[in-house]
Amino acid sequence: MKQIKKLLYASAFLLTLNSCNEDFLERQPLDMISSEAVYNDPALVEAYLFKAYNYMPNGYGTRNLDGTDEKTPGVNGAGYGNAYILDCLTDLMTNKSSWPASNGQIVTGQIYPTKNDLDIWEHAYTAIRYCNMILDNMKTSKLSTDFIARINAEARFIRAYMYFDLARRYGDVPLIKELQSLDNFDEVLVSRTPVSEVYAFIDQEYTEIAEILPSVANLASSDLGRATREACWALNGRVQLYAKNYARSAEISKKVIDSNLYSLAADYNKLFQSYGGDKEVIFEVLFNGADKGHGMDRLAYPFSHRADWGSQMLPTQELVDAYEMTNGLPITDAASGYNPEKPYENRDSRLSATVLYHGNLFKGTPILVALSSDITILPNDVDAPNLTGNHSTTGYYLKKFLDESIPDGPGWGVSKTSWKEIRLGEVLLNYAEAQNEAAGPDQSVYDAVNKVRARAAQPALPAGLSKDQMFARIVQERKVELVCEGNRFWDLRRWKMCGEVLNGKKVHGMFITKDANDPSKLTYQLVEAKNRPAYIFHDRFYLLPIPQSEIDKNVNLIQNPEY
Repeated sequence: MKQIKKLLYASAFLLTLNSCNEDFLERQPLDMISSEAVYNDPALVEAYLFKAYNYMPNGYGTRNLDGTDEKTPGVNGAGYGNAYILDCLTDLMTNKSSWPASNGQIVTGQIYPTKNDLDIWEHAYTAIRYCNMILDNMKTSKLSTDFIARINAEARFIRAYMYFDLARRYGDVPLIKELQSLDNFDEVLVSRTPVSEVYAFIDQEYTEIAEILPSVANLASSDLGRATREACWALNGRVQLYAKNYARSAEISKKVIDSNLYSLAADYNKLFQSYGGDKEVIFEVLFNGADKGHGMDRLAYPFSHRADWGSQMLPTQELVDAYEMTNGLPITDAASGYNPEKPYENRDSRLSATVLYHGNLFKGTPILVALSSDITILPNDVDAPNLTGNHSTTGYYLKKFLDESIPDGPGWGVSKTSWKEIRLGEVLLNYAEAQNEAAGPDQSVYDAVNKVRARAAQPALPAGLSKDQMFARIVQERKVELVCEGNRFWDLRRWKMCGEVLNGKKVHGMFITKDANDPSKLTYQLVEAKNRPAYIFHDRFYLLPIPQSEIDKNVNLIQNPEY
């Protein structure tokens, strides 16, 4: 009876892990070919590997072509998607509507083992099993040693990333290194591995496969989007920063910096409109806008250029206020020169590259968010935060990521701008934070941060900062440099700042109107963003709950505390 019960648990567990892992063969004319034939054909092996790459996440608020939520790889790539980017769960961005899970569930603290829009457990372990299947089958492949080595390294690259994404969400997670089988029930019903061991495993994997994978310097143009040596270093530097292995993180990130194979893009905004191959980007998820595309533009385009759903993800006043003046001083400093009647003048250049505020250019014309009854404005140009429907609820629209080359209006299809998973700008800041924690604010820390600031035409940091002061400057720099790239959401968690920054807080926007007595003058009124409730954050949310369905399948899984 005990063995039968184990078999039932194991069968259910493997059914979950097996979902989607044979889709490639099932959808091909060669669906009856044996595994032996597949793994001895280079083209089929690569096709199977590229299917595994589809599990790599992208941070866009993606949707399927029919408008439904993207939950499986294929159409939009990696899944993880809903109608929001992760920064909509922070102080920097908000969703316009109340229906996305960002406002309706997560911000309001409705995160449960049975209801969690941030859950990736099944997706990640399906990807891990997929990679383990490749690794297992390549053991008997008769293909060349070099070919097998690269395929194995890339499968391990994907698997390591999945373990990182699991670890930062759930903490301790089962570490499955081999393809599981029903022949060994204990192997299937695995318990959780301490998160420190998971991070150590990722470090070992990225270190080993970095010696196998080609350098970006030797990468063929046809291999764009595949793993490289430098991508291993960059991602491992990030992983070890999360693990608080600061000296190790700094060491690995420095390898990327010292390679001199990457350079900061001259145009910050254009960087995020590229389709792939920018010299700043170290690893990216590619889209072709056809069978593999994403819905970022359809979800975020300003209403006056509306593509489809439109204006769903909006910058907050908290984000706008975070940008310094061009003299490097915050707007709260009396010496900064900030003029509340001209709030967007003389600001950090990343503001105009990231946020569409009143008068900022989009597709060569200014966005108008000032509402006035004294002048004639086309309805599509009245983008005031207090209007209903599809107008902005903060008085701002997102500019970062939006592809200005696509036509206005619906019917143009899906987007093909690549998702920049990690780039030199982040690596420099990862290095600065790790080195500051490991050794204090030495010159290399200043150099790394100042390179990022110089691209934005911001002055260098002042000399003589203490370790804590430097950390505060790095926090600020990450906020404005990496906005909407998913980092703020995770940064606040690993720094344990969510209570201070988020809990009990609402976000705001700017309601801009023409002065009734002087139409040439604008008035600015701070307003609460509609449909964004006060944030509820409990300390238990620093770790997400393991899905209850997985707890029910596996008697050896233990739930995270307080769920």
